[in-house]
Amino acid sequence: MASSSFQTTHPQPFTLAEAQQLDVGVIVAEITRLQNSLAHLATSQAELASFLAEDDDPDLRAAYDENAGVIASQEERVAMLRHVLEGKVGRESLGHYGIAPADETTTTTAAASARAMVVDDTAADDDDAAAAGLHL
Repeated sequence: MASSSFQTTHPQPFTLAEAQQLDVGVIVAEITRLQNSLAHLATSQAELASFLAEDDDPDLRAAYDENAGVIASQEERVAMLRHVLEGKVGRESLGHYGIAPADETTTTTAAASARAMVVDDTAADDDDAAAAGLHL
């Protein structure tokens, strides 16, 4: 079981103890879902940054700042879930589930934002999403 040394700085929809009770498949699915959401958010951020470079519109600035908070929260949630998964299956087994260890994860928000230049209108703030799918 993962140690309880993981500390969050953003409000999360579950605690470390609750995450430790989840099945491995649920953890892997949630990490994958969050990584997809983060990729869409990075694309949106890059587009917003491009618009803001031309015109510092207050509404666009607010959207950019809100996205930054959502990104930070989701990245922290991925880190917590990866921490729990590593505790359950071992670091050497993460690849079996398609999950890279934290120190091997090369897609940072900044790098993803720099590469992403097109907005995907299907990307919504998954913290407010309802109904379809698993939302931890």
